Amino acid sequence: MLRFLPVLLICMGLLAPRAAAQSPAERASLEAFRDSLQTTSDSSGLRILEMRLIAQAKEHRDDPMVHLRLGFLALRLGELAAPSHYDDAASEFQWAIDVKGDWPYPWFGMGLAELALGDSKVSVVAGLQTMFGKDALTRSAAAFAKSAEVDPSFVRGLVELANTSLRQRVNIRLSVALDALRRAALTPAGANPDVLLARGRVERAVGDADSAVAAMQRYAAATQGSALARFELGRTRLWRGEPQGREDYFAGAEGDDPLTVALYRLDLAPVALEADLGEFDTQNGQYRRQWLQRFWGERDARDLRGGGERLAEHYRRLFYARRHFLLVGRFTRQFDISEVYRSGSREFDDRGIIYVRHGEPTSRAFYNVGEMTTGGGIPPNESWRYARADGDLFFHFVAREDVQDFRLVESLLDVLGYSRTVRLQNADGLAADPVAEQLVVSREQFSPVYQRMLQQGRIGLGRAIGDERLMGRENIRKGTTTDEYELTFRHRIEAACQVLGVGVAGDGTTPLVHVTCGVPGRSVQPEAVADGFVYPMRLRFTATDAAGRVVASVDTTRRFLAPQPVPPDEYLVGLLSLPATTTGPLVYRLAIQRDDSTGIVFERQQVALPPVATSSLAVSDLVLGRRGANVRWRPSATDTVFMNPVGTFRRSETLELYYEVIGALAGERHNTELTVRKGGGRGLDYQLGRSGAGGSKLSIKFEETAPPGGRWHIQRSVSLDRLNPGDYTLEVSVTSGSGTKVIRRRAFRVTE
Repeated sequence: MLRFLPVLLICMGLLAPRAAAQSPAERASLEAFRDSLQTTSDSSGLRILEMRLIAQAKEHRDDPMVHLRLGFLALRLGELAAPSHYDDAASEFQWAIDVKGDWPYPWFGMGLAELALGDSKVSVVAGLQTMFGKDALTRSAAAFAKSAEVDPSFVRGLVELANTSLRQRVNIRLSVALDALRRAALTPAGANPDVLLARGRVERAVGDADSAVAAMQRYAAATQGSALARFELGRTRLWRGEPQGREDYFAGAEGDDPLTVALYRLDLAPVALEADLGEFDTQNGQYRRQWLQRFWGERDARDLRGGGERLAEHYRRLFYARRHFLLVGRFTRQFDISEVYRSGSREFDDRGIIYVRHGEPTSRAFYNVGEMTTGGGIPPNESWRYARADGDLFFHFVAREDVQDFRLVESLLDVLGYSRTVRLQNADGLAADPVAEQLVVSREQFSPVYQRMLQQGRIGLGRAIGDERLMGRENIRKGTTTDEYELTFRHRIEAACQVLGVGVAGDGTTPLVHVTCGVPGRSVQPEAVADGFVYPMRLRFTATDAAGRVVASVDTTRRFLAPQPVPPDEYLVGLLSLPATTTGPLVYRLAIQRDDSTGIVFERQQVALPPVATSSLAVSDLVLGRRGANVRWRPSATDTVFMNPVGTFRRSETLELYYEVIGALAGERHNTELTVRKGGGRGLDYQLGRSGAGGSKLSIKFEETAPPGGRWHIQRSVSLDRLNPGDYTLEVSVTSGSGTKVIRRRAFRVTE
């Protein structure tokens, strides 16, 4: 430590006379002194220096520079030796304030000391400190604000004021920080990159998007487009709703600055799985950019969104959650027995977890009642419902210990507490507990299960409560492990679609998935043109494999031209044939829209793509169509496959069947049975032959010899005149010479 003393003594200015006011040279001397302190971890040497400064302070009690140096030295000793030195630091800075309260450095030092002192270790006392605005963050923010008030150009005070205000969760002083930063804009400090960054963050936190973007643009210019600047500008523009923010966001990811990379990771964490974060941690430079583009691009495709929509929505949600669902306390969260979900988040309560993953709920409900009500009161509670094509999701939150810490619970009745819920299991009905009854009434429109709970007696109530808990448990699982940006339309149209796994692309190695749809004339509105009537229709489709990877995707708008308007009961039909990157069972999403507000999103379903080549017998999807139809696919130069997306046929028509057999040995005899049964079905299990149908109405058997090539194209015509109107199932059973049997099914409807 002794070798540093000459430098420290010079920084102290012991050999130079001091002016009455704090000069730039004295400020530089203080900063050099602080920098020198950081170069040593020898607390013994620092104590020697402290003794010398104390001796000087006794001789020059009213010299603010001496007390400032003692204060900064005490802060360093508090870091290296004992926290008790933080009290010494606060005392020295207070002395400097008493002597020179119009200098910024005494207030700046006091802000640092208050942060170091922190709050009481006793949670009750700490809570009271926060309640009355005496917590460490509030005290330090007030000191930093004073440093900026006495000198609006004081950069360090401005930056620390902004950072401290952004960290506050109660007694927030963002308006104070913003006023100080805006005043500083008229001084040389206003062009300082650190001040510009601080201002951009504070403007964003208060919700002023235009000012936040402007500040971030100036920050990016001042730093010549640093990685941090591109990241901050990108996410601010995305939050504002500007698609152009994507390029800044992805460009910033190419930098390997540890602080910037940590901020990217922090923003990903609320929606990424641990495995995703592990992959992110292994990336660098352009590979990090590519990883992020793939991460968000897959979510766009999966949710049927345009490029960049999911990323922009993520930042809208994230900054909203940081304003509305922050955890106030920094203490260990204690959980009730009914609060089975443990997020581990130190940033958001459970509402924030759900909001960032799923966005704005379709509807909210709550029921709050005081302790004086007959039957007892209940803690603050909320329920959120998300309308989904695959089935609605709903979540229940309750705040027991802290009115700002809402936790997920499996059952709505968990709001009442564990013992009260158990008693209801054996009650004759919810009327036995009027508060519980009204709680359920408040959620009656969320799900039919709540209507059942209100109507049941002892036996039925227990069963309904059990069913509701299972639903809640599954919703929590989905809600906390998945994320989505559900495509919705204000107005719904009618449409019928089929997704079929059959055929290969021209290269002979890529499997095909066919999307064929029909929209009735009553659901579409044409545009009159010189040649007739144009019907613009947009189709969005995405298929994912078992790991959630996108293997086939399209977002396209087709303009159908017709000489006359399509009659109300006739269909506008179309076909898209897409290559897929894999075979096997896939999950797909499909949406058709007429315009931005009118369309339909189909629930998730499965389609099975047969292997391109295999040594085991496999059969493709069954394609049902009729001759003369406008929807056709040509698997080869000699084959024409007719499709019928509506799946409806007249009795007078002949059904045209097409399918492919893969893996059949050339020359091997195969027995095929074609059966039509009463009753319909849907879904992959049904198509693969894992569900039954009604009695046989028509049956045909034939024997065939497999051709060479490993892929067998089969076409059959089936007369429907023997079938009465109704729903039917066409079943094809193929048995190889070795006895291997494969069954495929598809439903259709017969009309007069």
